[in-house]
Amino acid sequence: MILFKLKSLYVKQKKRESLQVNEKPAEGDIVLKIADFKKGKQKDYYFLVPTQAIVEIHYETIDQKNLLRFVFYLEQRNLSIQYFTWNEVEQHYIEAPLKNEIIQSHSFQVILQSISYSGDQHISFIVNSIQRLTDLPN
Repeated sequence: MILFKLKSLYVKQKKRESLQVNEKPAEGDIVLKIADFKKGKQKDYYFLVPTQAIVEIHYETIDQKNLLRFVFYLEQRNLSIQYFTWNEVEQHYIEAPLKNEIIQSHSFQVILQSISYSGDQHISFIVNSIQRLTDLPN
């Protein structure tokens, strides 16, 4: 089974007029829920992000030789997924095709199914349920 763990999350946004802590989300903020799958258990993470933001999430394999990159353009409702492998010779990640064995892995499916936004308007990128996967025992 291919396992991915959460590495980092980046939010690119326009600067706000003030940086203050609020008890509730500011106008236009939404809650982003993402998941990690470790030791057979799903762990959810919640982040408060503005709707104008571009959100970039990186997941890596346990051996740190592969990287998944999800980029969400929230206002346009676009999702981009990229897969990278570590190049030992050049000492950096290079883009690689997203193979079926990765797409059909339980860890990848848990990550995709967990991505959701909630706020004034509920937004979900992936709405279908987890399908029977080839890397799970019968």
